[in-house]
This record gives sequence, structure tokens and C-alpha cells, in this order.
Amino acid sequence: MAFHVSSEIGRLREVIMQPPGCGIERCTPTNVSSLAWDAVPSPKKALEEHKEFVRAVESFGTKVFLFEDLLRETLENPIARAQVVCGVIDIERPFLDEQTCETVADFLSSLSPQQLVDRLFYGMTKLELSEATDGVSLRTLADSTTHWCLYPMTNVLYSRDPAIIMGDRPIFGVMNNPDRHKEPLCYKAIFTYHPHFADWNKQAWYGKAPGDTAPIEGGNVHCYSSQLFVVGVNDRTRPQAIEQLARRTMDNGPITDVLALMFDNPRMNAADPMGMYLHVDMFLNMIDHDAFLFYPYVEEKITALHITRGAKNTLKVHREDSLFGAIKRLLGLSAVRIIKVGGEEAHDVAFAEQRAGSGGNTVNLEPGRVCIWDRNEVTIEALQKGGINVVAVKADELVKGGGGPRCSTMPLIRDDL
Repeated sequence: MAFHVSSEIGRLREVIMQPPGCGIERCTPTNVSSLAWDAVPSPKKALEEHKEFVRAVESFGTKVFLFEDLLRETLENPIARAQVVCGVIDIERPFLDEQTCETVADFLSSLSPQQLVDRLFYGMTKLELSEATDGVSLRTLADSTTHWCLYPMTNVLYSRDPAIIMGDRPIFGVMNNPDRHKEPLCYKAIFTYHPHFADWNKQAWYGKAPGDTAPIEGGNVHCYSSQLFVVGVNDRTRPQAIEQLARRTMDNGPITDVLALMFDNPRMNAADPMGMYLHVDMFLNMIDHDAFLFYPYVEEKITALHITRGAKNTLKVHREDSLFGAIKRLLGLSAVRIIKVGGEEAHDVAFAEQRAGSGGNTVNLEPGRVCIWDRNEVTIEALQKGGINVVAVKADELVKGGGGPRCSTMPLIRDDL
């Protein structure tokens, strides 16, 4: 297949999704924030909720691929398998001595593809590796700064962040948090070696070249049209990455305009691992040709910067007076509809749905039809009043990870508008 995504709202034809995986079995009340979950989830209930989510997406004719299936099938290829194991060791190397790195590599290389997927997700403590082998060094066992020799992949539910398709090629995430570095590694292997992606020309907009080291995450990148993408600027997606992406998509693709949104990501308290807004898709999403779901209380904290091509390979950056004024002009719209997270209720209600329910985070199945977590009742009512068709997804456990339906889907093919 060939990738094709030229909007946020075109009919969804193919998508990668992933249940939370066995890594969340590692979550306890004492470590849950370090594993980037808001609260300890029930693995069994979370899996059932995700199955319902997949069924809801499939019911509209969308082909759903599970990340874990694609990865297992990819690891049947010995070249892919060797590259993934080598890449995993490189990620863990700063925290382990060389002897233990070699022991981890030998152990992972001895596993079947399914066992390797499970182990990558579940992770491995130094004690577990020591019990399985005699190769863990005394230095590693005595190091009290961490008990992991293979950090678990507890955020695989959020398939949008480590890779995103723009036009006909991917952007591979460069993750800000080290615990998520293995996810883009796995997606690169899948897109390179899995037979389903044989038609990919192996070119990427970002994240594949050796110099692509500045963080960028898919939750901050939104393809509004074939000529325009919107991108968040914060600790998760840095200006250096955005400038590289803008130049490459303008030089080698149809992009003419980039709207960069600078915003802070304040933490609720010292124990908050994520922050209030994290990515643009937590407070702003295009949901129809002229409609946007928006958490209005962040508007005055956003600086909108319009980026275009300048002279001599430079980029021109113009500060916009109005976020939605810029969006309306760049999309050629006569007007925009803004549907508020929390509707017209008080700020406390909107904040509860925004932060506790990921109420600003939706994914389109087609123009004007969105998936949203079902607990966001006030926002759902506002969407319906605004003429949007709503597919409400039960997510009492999934929501504990701090993301929503857009975070949890990575479109591969959408129809053009």
C-alpha cells in the first residue's frame, strides 16, 4: 500500500491502533506517574474497551491494523529483528554497563517474535534478567538509581505520537521522554520490512536522517490540507524540528504554509508527568470542513505564527493576530464554526472534561463524524448541537493514560476532500 493522508477529516480507510499492552501490568500506585499514566488501569477492562473502540472504527469500513501484530510479523524478518534488538540496546545503553547490554541483547535475540514483542512491552527488571541469566554485572545490580534493564513500553496505546503520515510519507517521532524512544524504532522497522508497506518509497519527512534529533511528536502535527499543516511548539516538538519539516515539505511536497502554535504545557502539580495541554490535539481539532473543537480557555496563551518560504532558503515567520482568523484565511473558508469543549457550561465543567476526560481530543471517521470518549457528556451534547455526528467510546480505563481517540489512532490512508 501507499500512504495517503491530506487532511484530518477525510474518510478514514486504513489506521494503526494498539491496545495498552502488557506493559500497563507494571503500573502500581507508587510508580504509575513514572510510567506516564494518571492512575493505575485495569489491564483486562482496558483491553475490552479498546476492542470496542476498534469495532466502532471498523463498523465504518475502516481497515484496522494492530501495532503489536505488525511488529510481530515484521520481526519474522531476521534483518528487521537484528535492527530492532540493536536499536533497543542503544536506547538502554546510557543506563547499563557494556556487559549487561550484551546480556540483554543475547536474551532478546533468543526469543520468538511473539515473545520479543511481549518482552519489549512488559520490560524487564535487573532482577528478572539476573534470574534468567548469569550475565548481569555486579555494577548493574548494585546501581540503585533504577531497577530496569529494559524499560516497559507503557504508552503503546498512543500510536499517533511515534509516527504520523503527512501526504505520501511518514514523520517519525523523536520522543521527548526517553521511555518512549523504542516506539519510533519499531515503526521504522514495520514500515521498512513489513510486506504490507512494500510500496513505501522509504523516504520520510523527518526522524530518519541522522541529524533529526530535535523532538517532534505526532500529537502536535495536524494536516489541515495538502498545502497546510498546523504544528504545536513546546517541549514535545521543538522549533528546530519544525523548521526542518517546513523546509522539506515545501521543497519536496505540496506544502506552502505552516501555522505554528507556541504554547506552554504547565503541570498541575509536581507529580503531574504530562501537563495540561501536552499536544495541540488535546485542545484543538479540526472536525469538519469548517468546524473545530476547541478548549477556549487556552486561546489567550497561544501565539500563532504563520511560516512561509522566504528568499535564499529562509523561512518567513509572521505573527498572526487571530488563531481562527489565520485558519479561516489559509483554508479559504468564509466562516468557521467553533465548538467548545464543555459547551457553554462553566469553566470548571470544561476543565473537568478537558483534563480528566481528554474532551478536546477526537478523531474523524469522515467529515463531521468523530470518535470521542463517552464520559465527555457536555462536550458530546455541544458537538451534536453543532451538527457533528458523534461515536461515543467507553473509556473508563483508557482515559487513565491521559489521551483520547486521536492520540490512539495513526491514519495511514484517508480519502481526499
